[in-house]
Amino acid sequence: MWIADSMEHMPTAVHAMSPPPVRPHEESAERSLVTLPDEAERKANGIHYTPPLLAAYLAQQVVAGLVNRSGNSGRCSILDPACGDGELLKAISDAAPRGLKGGLTLTGFDTDAAAIRAAERTLNGIGVAAVDLRCIDFLSAFTISDSEPQMGFQFTAERRECPQPEALFDAIISNPPYVRTQVLGSATAQELAGRFGLSGRVDLYHAFVKAMTVALREGGVLGLLTSNRFLSVQSGSSMREWLASHFQLLRLVDLGDTKLFEAAVLPAVVVAVRKAGVSAQDCEFIRVYQTSLPGSASRRKVDSVLEVLDGSFSGYACGGGLCFHIQTGHLQATPDSATPWTMSNGDIATWLSTVKAHASGTFSDVAKVCVGIKTTADAVFIRDDWNSLPESERPEDELLHPLVTHHLAARWHLPAAPADAKRVLYPYRLESEDRIPVDLADYPRARRYLLKHRERLQSRSYVIESGREWYEIWVPHRPVDWTRPKIAFPDISETSKFFLVEEGWIVNGDCYWARLLPRASPAWLNVMLAVANSSFIHKFYDVLFHNKLYAGRRRFMSQYVNRFPLPKLERAGEILEVMVQLLRASSNREPDRVATLQLELDRLVWRAFGLPEEVAR
Repeated sequence: MWIADSMEHMPTAVHAMSPPPVRPHEESAERSLVTLPDEAERKANGIHYTPPLLAAYLAQQVVAGLVNRSGNSGRCSILDPACGDGELLKAISDAAPRGLKGGLTLTGFDTDAAAIRAAERTLNGIGVAAVDLRCIDFLSAFTISDSEPQMGFQFTAERRECPQPEALFDAIISNPPYVRTQVLGSATAQELAGRFGLSGRVDLYHAFVKAMTVALREGGVLGLLTSNRFLSVQSGSSMREWLASHFQLLRLVDLGDTKLFEAAVLPAVVVAVRKAGVSAQDCEFIRVYQTSLPGSASRRKVDSVLEVLDGSFSGYACGGGLCFHIQTGHLQATPDSATPWTMSNGDIATWLSTVKAHASGTFSDVAKVCVGIKTTADAVFIRDDWNSLPESERPEDELLHPLVTHHLAARWHLPAAPADAKRVLYPYRLESEDRIPVDLADYPRARRYLLKHRERLQSRSYVIESGREWYEIWVPHRPVDWTRPKIAFPDISETSKFFLVEEGWIVNGDCYWARLLPRASPAWLNVMLAVANSSFIHKFYDVLFHNKLYAGRRRFMSQYVNRFPLPKLERAGEILEVMVQLLRASSNREPDRVATLQLELDRLVWRAFGLPEEVAR
């Protein structure tokens, strides 16, 4: 089962092993690491099991791997460790050719007894050799040793009736739980981390993937449906490393914003074969996202976009009132798991090669990119009604600073702040190189205000334990940096919105900001601004990162912006000239002039990277 960040649960599948008439073992789940909601709670939380068409697509991939596997005896054991209503296991049965279906044993685990009962109905009498459904926690059955080569596959003593180590599975098909650390709770997250050797931000599906790896025999087939986040975000690096080192990847499908689920999730399909010591991956990569059909482009009519995701079709497919752009290529994965997994093909490789040949470096060579401040008590530190407070409790103006938020974001220049714009109580002196809080005795009104909220602020134990004053902001950055030239931009935006920030403004945590490194030429700030706001950077982003949400919104995080390319400075003369004119027009609120200069600047950026205008438009 897949559980979204908000505890919205997603589909699951059932897996095999046991006697036919499907009698679930009503075992206690008291040792469960994670107790999933009952049926009523699932409905209340918008739970959605794997849609039949998507289940069929994933099952077809798994069955193809089983059929192609050498030494197939005709008997195969299939597992779904979080089987939900059994849709994925049924899809395996439906996809299996006659010679394979009669030899299938299907095993499904789930902590939700209602789901197991639903799976029993789904799988009853489907014509396979055996079905075994158990209301237990799959993860509680496993321990993984610190020494990876000797990792064990062990069911605990309380689970002796479950399959033993010699009964590893031939295939696993699953849509495992996806629950992030903040939902799991620190105690559960720490237990999972200790048991499964997880580090960093712990997601429940990480533990499932590790346990599934142990449960899968060498040469066994994995069909995994999960969030596509692991492909491109920094916290997905451990998942990328695990998959690359334990599997031969066969196919990756980024299903993006296809809306195959009713819930707002962006899924991905991974099809792989258990194989240790893989030195290089030769994996097919398919990407599909919603789009508007270009006027002159041909399209294929489909009932479901899944019909054309076999790797043989690239282009536009339309059906059900939606249009999708389908791209095919192969996985581009470096030995460094911190680098996102992305797609490459002949056209992409040529394009990137041209960009690299004309680039002088990246944004990270001349600037430091950071997320904005994190107060961890916004209701205390950030307000738009400071002037409404009694004068005796209204913090001194010296400590109140205008705040950049994503609501104010606009290209080139920060627009004039509205009268009700938010300001932040920033208890540091802006001229200070060090993060030293002010002495509240020097600011009696701020002191009175903060004392009213002392209990709330002191409850942030992590602030106190780190040796900080109780009234400090958790992530304030170096105060003096707010007085220096900088660029800011929102975390999430369909198109890039990079803009200059005036002295004294502070950037909130829903935005990022970039300041030049000490030895960087001041000219780079305007060059960065021109590149970041160009259509070129949209193409670059989509080629290398492609971390898109619904409605085509991109995530502009530091890990991506750091890798934005810079043209050679000697080729940036015209860019700088136009930038001066554009910033003047933007400052003077001349929209027509700004629009004309933007088009000219866009052409110059493409040309600076060796790409002719016709490629850009």
